[in-house]
Amino acid sequence: MKPWSDPDSWPSGEVPVEGDDVVIESAMWIEFDVEDTPILKSLEINGRLTFKNDPEEAVDRTLRSHWVYVRAGELHIGTEEEPYNGVATIHLYGRPLDETLAFSMITEGGNKGLFIVGNVTMYGQPRDNWSRLRDNCYKGQT
Repeated sequence: MKPWSDPDSWPSGEVPVEGDDVVIESAMWIEFDVEDTPILKSLEINGRLTFKNDPEEAVDRTLRSHWVYVRAGELHIGTEEEPYNGVATIHLYGRPLDETLAFSMITEGGNKGLFIVGNVTMYGQPRDNWSRLRDNCYKGQT
């Protein structure tokens, strides 16, 4: 497992920066050890991406991208034995006229999203209360 923050973890020799198309290749296992990323153009996971978890100290981590495509790989946030101790956020960006992700000539995924073909597991801390939205909520409403 190699840390996201280490330039040697990446084929380019540089940590991903704003606007990058990032690919985690099938032989790569990256530990997401940063608190925040710049806004990536895309993140395609063919290997493994694991959010670094410290059961003793809660650390909030945010992954920012126009889209995240878990293609042939795995995305893990916490485990059943050690649920993620902080707040893990995947913040997606996009506007209606932005470039879209096309899976084939007839299947379009959209211009922002978390697209899962591979394996995703997320385990967080137990909650004792729930909220449910009872009506539609539109932009600008509270």
